[in-house]
Amino acid sequence: MAAASLAAASVALAQSPTPPPTSAPPSPAVSSSPSPPPAPTPAPPPGPVTGIRNKLSAGDLLSAESILEVHRAEKGEDAAYLSGLSWLARGALLVGDLEKAKRYTTDVRARCAGQIAHGADVKEDRALETALGAAIEVEAQLIDRRSGPRKAAEYLRGELAGISGPVALRSRLNKRINILTLAGSAAPELAIEDFIGDPPPTLASLKGKPVVLFLWAEWCGDCKAQHGTLARVRERHAAEGIQFVALTRYYDEEADRAAEKARVETVWKEVYADLGSMPVVLSTASMERYGGSSTPAFVFVDRAGVVREYTPTRLTDAELERALARITR
Repeated sequence: MAAASLAAASVALAQSPTPPPTSAPPSPAVSSSPSPPPAPTPAPPPGPVTGIRNKLSAGDLLSAESILEVHRAEKGEDAAYLSGLSWLARGALLVGDLEKAKRYTTDVRARCAGQIAHGADVKEDRALETALGAAIEVEAQLIDRRSGPRKAAEYLRGELAGISGPVALRSRLNKRINILTLAGSAAPELAIEDFIGDPPPTLASLKGKPVVLFLWAEWCGDCKAQHGTLARVRERHAAEGIQFVALTRYYDEEADRAAEKARVETVWKEVYADLGSMPVVLSTASMERYGGSSTPAFVFVDRAGVVREYTPTRLTDAELERALARITR
């Protein structure tokens, strides 16, 4: 459990929970005569978050605070300021300054509540969603340090009960609950909404076998980078009856899902071919329950159907071997 928490904290500054925007296709040519290239569009001025994250990655909270202070003086308390403030809350926790972590968290929560009271919609405002999720997670981690994981999970479930969406935010809070409490609990059954290839098995039907859930997204670079290691480990353990199951969800609007499914299938066949006949489940409900807000993520389930490890991050060959040893013994 402690190892999973540390792993999740160490990658929080690097992972992205949402797909990158899709570029529009180029417009067809309307004339055969050459025309001068358009003047390049100036890049928007950088916001404070990249600099803040870089400083926090180096453990330099004071410099991160200074970056946000400069942004505030130049741009005011805009959406980028709110995002930066939420990163300071995370950074303060990361360096062990619990007083500042609490202060920044309280400030972010108050600002989010004020925006929502004035009509902002967390389902439509990405900066608001990110800041709110960060503040709730930091508060949960502070509660965990004071009162233990059970109290922290209770707090998160209470927050989750009042949030109907977006899926990414609910997934994020479930991820934190899972980090705190999923190991040692029965693995939640998969809600199979769609799939790629052959019909996938349920977890109930796999009782008696060790199971590895691999949470991924077709646009996720870390997932693609993970596949080689996962394929090698799977091949080494082919005779042990371990069932690997890939889990993802739809990210596009419902009207675009046929095209998205075709894209997911193409990516799986081209990038993950070395994984062979692994079942691929598409399920928003299960990705949300298993906390698929940062990908890749792994859930290691023993023969009795109990989760032994939950790791929402990339894993090395050695770490995969260590986790598999826990569910195959």
